[in-house]
Amino acid sequence: MLYQDYLKSLTRCPFCNVSDRVILSTENCYLTYAWAPYHKHHLLVIPKKHRTSLFDLDINEKEEVDLLVGKAMTIIKKLGYKDFTVIVREGEDHAKTISHLHYHIIPNTHIGDLDHKGNERRVLSDQEVKNLVDEINSVKV
Repeated sequence: MLYQDYLKSLTRCPFCNVSDRVILSTENCYLTYAWAPYHKHHLLVIPKKHRTSLFDLDINEKEEVDLLVGKAMTIIKKLGYKDFTVIVREGEDHAKTISHLHYHIIPNTHIGDLDHKGNERRVLSDQEVKNLVDEINSVKV
């Protein structure tokens, strides 16, 4: 089944109440393999409580995510890979991803030459850099 078809078929969150696919588990999070992998050894770290944002995690969940991401990276290295990518997916865009906060740990990942709109990536001009920095600096944190 194609991933987009899988997303359309969902009637509940596939990351909630998972027990049969768990590799490692803590009180608040678990490590599993990707069901629609970018790579054979693509792993996921997922909070057990349904969370949609990094901002929703409490301190214990954050610590356990870090612990399991570290264990996933160790597994990837021990499987013989030199490189890996960690991606955090959050938000509620049901058309593109599962709307449950999750972390991808993917060995030897080539993110690609395309931007998020499917266009070829290009280097920013000096003016675009200035505009971008001005915009970021205008945000109060």
